[in-house]
Amino acid sequence: MEFNKQSGEEFVALMGQRRSHPRLEEPAPDEALLHKIFTASLRTPDHMHLRPWRFLTIAGSDRQLLGDLFAKDLISKNPETDSTALDAAVNKAFRAPLIVVGVASYKDNDRVPKIEQAVAAAGVLQNMGMAVYASGFGAVWRTGPYASSAVVKEGLGVKNHEEIIGYLYVGTPSKGDRPLKPISTEDFFSPWPGKE
Repeated sequence: MEFNKQSGEEFVALMGQRRSHPRLEEPAPDEALLHKIFTASLRTPDHMHLRPWRFLTIAGSDRQLLGDLFAKDLISKNPETDSTALDAAVNKAFRAPLIVVGVASYKDNDRVPKIEQAVAAAGVLQNMGMAVYASGFGAVWRTGPYASSAVVKEGLGVKNHEEIIGYLYVGTPSKGDRPLKPISTEDFFSPWPGKE
């Protein structure tokens, strides 16, 4: 396979501009584009080709059902939760027109530990976010208490051997790109074994 150097440089430059967009509105990518994004995102490193993942897409009025699960989780922890907190929980499901729930679906394999399978599933979700950004939309990856909530997991049909690795909120940024904070590679990369 031949690679186009210019395309590679453009991709790297775009990747260096990626940022999260916490405020998202309609529209999300259409079905045809989503299909392309989802197909491409599956090309993540996956030891032994276990495909230890699955993804739920939640859009439109179905977001109310997710919001109801968020509220149900609050009530399970505190039956006296007030209506303001419950409304805020429900509204979290409406922060974007599309939510992709990433689920690590672990497979029994002596050669591939759970952490490696979780990282593979996260790689797919990261690929989705990058592809969404490259396509002119925005996304933000969230976890928080609703990723580990037994109530939410049960409501979404997440099995005992599975784990929610994140919610990818997808849509059109309601504001332009926020300024990027500089990151120094020297803070995170170093040669090994280093120099005397």
